[in-house]
Amino acid sequence: MEIKTFSDKYRNALRSIYLESRKSTFTWLETSTYQLLDFDQDTEAERIHVALEGDDVLGFISVWEPDNFIHHLYVSDHANGIGVGTQLLETAKNLSDKPLTLKCMNKNDMALKFYTSKGFVIASQGSDDYCDYYVMTNCL
Repeated sequence: MEIKTFSDKYRNALRSIYLESRKSTFTWLETSTYQLLDFDQDTEAERIHVALEGDDVLGFISVWEPDNFIHHLYVSDHANGIGVGTQLLETAKNLSDKPLTLKCMNKNDMALKFYTSKGFVIASQGSDDYCDYYVMTNCL
């Protein structure tokens, strides 16, 4: 597996991963309005890295650099459990000399387990129009 900086040639695959992962993961939300083009809007002006196995796009991480905020980390359903998320997260950590933060929906048990296993801790709690969430940070 290799991690590469985003280029437009990965856009269609990342759109699909983003759409399918959100629909399969966020079962407690209304996802019928989600669209392929959401990826473009939701990652605008973010640093994106892509996980690849040959030509197969496995997942991505996007970071809003001004706040060192992991906005998205998604792995293709067929690539879950093989370390893709870990490699993407390590890439983001290695590119920053400050702690990273992220929001994780309270109901997303798998993501909570993943982030805590990678050294993230809950810094605060919040709520928005979609759900309750934790703000998490890693300790450097």
